[in-house]
Amino acid sequence: MKKAVKIVTINAAVTGNYGKLVQAFTLNPLIPSGPTCIRVMNELLVAHKKYLPQFEKKIKELEEEGITVKDEIVKDLCKKGL
Repeated sequence: MKKAVKIVTINAAVTGNYGKLVQAFTLNPLIPSGPTCIRVMNELLVAHKKYLPQFEKKIKELEEEGITVKDEIVKDLCKKGL
C-alpha cells in the first residue's frame, strides 16, 4: 500500500492531475477520507500555490470557489513566504 501511495503521489505531482492527487490522498491511511480529505487537500493547494505551478489552473478554480486557508498558523506562515 505504501508503494501505491508513493507512485500515485509522484504521478499527481509530476502531471498536476487533480484526480490523481485525490486518489493519493484517499489511499494514504493517515488521512481521513471523504469531505475532510478534500477540504484539507484543497486548502493545502491554495496555501502552497507558489510551489505548485502544475496545479495552477485547479488552484485558480478553488480560489474562485472561495477556498481559502482557514488555519491561522498556516495563514501566518504563508504571509511570511514559508
